[in-house]
Amino acid sequence: MDSVSSREANANNEDLPEELQKCLLEIIHKYEEEDSWIRKQQIKLWKKNENFWHGVQFTFWSETHQDWLAPADARWLAEDEGREDAEGPYYDYVINIYKAHGESIIAALSAEVPAVRFPPDDADNAEDLITSRVYSNIADLIQKHNHVKQLMLQSLLTLWNCGNVFAYHAPKADKNFGAILIPNYKKGLVCNNCGYMAPADQEDAIEGMSCPNCGNPLELKPVLDGFSEQPKTRVLIDIFGPLFVKVSSYSRMQKECGYLILTLDQPTDFLKNLYPHVADKIDKENKDIESNERLGRTLSAFSTLSRGDLNKDLNSLRRCWLRPWTFESLPESKDAEKKKLYKLYPNGCYCAFVGKTYVESRDEDMDKYWTIGKAGLSTFIHADALGQPLVSINEMRNVLSNLTLETIEQGIPSQFADNETLNFKTYSKHEVRPGSVYPIKVRPGSRAPDMFYEGSRATLSKEVPGFGNQLDKDGQFCVGSFPSIYGGPGEGKSRTAAEYNMSRQMALQRLSICWSLFTIWFAELMEKCVHLYVENLVEDEKFVVKDNERYSNIWIKRAELTGKVGDVEAEGSETFPISSAQKQQLLLKLMEFNNEFLNAAIYDSQNRNEIADVLSFPELHIPGEDQRIKQMEEIRQMIDSQVAIPIEPEIDDNSIHIDTCKFFLIGIKGQDLKVNNPLAYTAIMQHLQEHSQVLTAQTQQQFQGSQPGQQPSGVQ
Repeated sequence: MDSVSSREANANNEDLPEELQKCLLEIIHKYEEEDSWIRKQQIKLWKKNENFWHGVQFTFWSETHQDWLAPADARWLAEDEGREDAEGPYYDYVINIYKAHGESIIAALSAEVPAVRFPPDDADNAEDLITSRVYSNIADLIQKHNHVKQLMLQSLLTLWNCGNVFAYHAPKADKNFGAILIPNYKKGLVCNNCGYMAPADQEDAIEGMSCPNCGNPLELKPVLDGFSEQPKTRVLIDIFGPLFVKVSSYSRMQKECGYLILTLDQPTDFLKNLYPHVADKIDKENKDIESNERLGRTLSAFSTLSRGDLNKDLNSLRRCWLRPWTFESLPESKDAEKKKLYKLYPNGCYCAFVGKTYVESRDEDMDKYWTIGKAGLSTFIHADALGQPLVSINEMRNVLSNLTLETIEQGIPSQFADNETLNFKTYSKHEVRPGSVYPIKVRPGSRAPDMFYEGSRATLSKEVPGFGNQLDKDGQFCVGSFPSIYGGPGEGKSRTAAEYNMSRQMALQRLSICWSLFTIWFAELMEKCVHLYVENLVEDEKFVVKDNERYSNIWIKRAELTGKVGDVEAEGSETFPISSAQKQQLLLKLMEFNNEFLNAAIYDSQNRNEIADVLSFPELHIPGEDQRIKQMEEIRQMIDSQVAIPIEPEIDDNSIHIDTCKFFLIGIKGQDLKVNNPLAYTAIMQHLQEHSQVLTAQTQQQFQGSQPGQQPSGVQ
């Protein structure tokens, strides 16, 4: 999020007139106060879910402190209320099924990254086809830069606790990403005959004058004047939850949100360094430590009740995106300022404030840099958290477990004795052991048993085990985290493989709603990021991918971005992601069928390496894999040299080499090679033909000497 600070001051309107600064602050304040009661209730729910995730589940809401308080803070409260001896509950053990179910669902939903592909705008247009392929490569590169697996996990955690995820995506230039050389040009007088060049700023250098070397006329042209180094740019993605981002509660979709306000609490020193032009004003701002919003953004799960322990050096940085129509909220007396705002920010306004101090603003479209997703079905843009139904069940489970533990401990009865009968002072000095003898004094006319009394024992209700099992089933049903998702046993004493698979499919179908919404959000996010990347692409760029057992370069060329792409969709958005264990089970099941068509697909030479990966057995030697790797290495050498490499009939398995060559040439890389590097394509074709000739000769040799209808020798 600090990438925007690197822009030029004039582009960021750092010297915006004060009356316009006040207008922007007035608009933001209006929308911050909008739906304040609804926002307060939402923060209350989201904050409780966050605490539950961290295992802080015995809490109560304090209107005074606007926060969830834990039993550890009960003594602090009691002192405030004049109850110094009061303490919190003794039994506050937590069985965190909220986090356990959440991690199970997050793991199931993140089993694979949604495949995002860019279809061409016109399938018959060659430029569109090439651009479509390059856009897909750019999406893969952006995912690599942003550690897409971690990005998915963070997004799903936010959906589990808060129900909405807000992705901010923007280009950022940084020398840590590498550097590119930008050519600098200046005007010069050039002779087209001999190449003589003279700077155009010389007093005696006039266009049309004769060249001092050959006498031809000089022409005014741009000439290279060295290079300047510029850091590379990446499109980075940052994930936020609704505790940090506010949008209107009445909006049904993102395009209806008139504003988006991101608030982050940052150290004052960091803000001074980020915005040096207002450093002297930042110290004077009210940090607003006690606000409801600020407490909602604070990790209170492990803090004490006293708000004084918050870092008072933090300042609230508000970054706001406003649509142009929000300027209409200004009163009629400010029509002149309103017109200026429309002129300055025709596509929408981004502005930033530290407290009440204006920092920067610029013309910026909210939808270009933000993508909002939600966890489930809802009428409005805000959706219930995935884990919300589990909170009350977890609370009942904790109470039941603690009552059970207390009952067990109370099952050991208390003993009462007459102090004149038993010498407690002497008794306390000895360890109680079976068979030990202790002296007692029996009163005249009494019996020893009459001097002792045993309290009644606490007994556990017979409904407790059944109620606990019912709570477990209710938790699974409410959030869809059935045991069959993660390999656990289902209901019943026994279950066949078919019944188990059916149970798993039903369980995953329940989560497919969330998965579909997630993939739609992810596809929209990748589409915006790719367009941002293309906008900021200065020169051709490459990245390295692992192709089976070797690494290869994937190029992103500006010359291949002249086409158009259609609407982006996520592949597999209607099917649930398959985990590695599922792939393994499916592969073994297909092998059991021993079907000729299925076997041809499974044991195809291009799938041999994938079989070892699915079986989680990379050390497994697969026959023919070395031959395929050898051929792929030869293809790479032919691409570099553009010359056909001779085959080695003594060691080459011609069938595998032929299949590998055909698979490469007919694929995207081969067809791209045919257009952009025809010499290398021809070299591979020649290599393929040589393998085919040798294979044909070997086949003919096998059939020589065989009678019609007789199986040739050596043929199985």
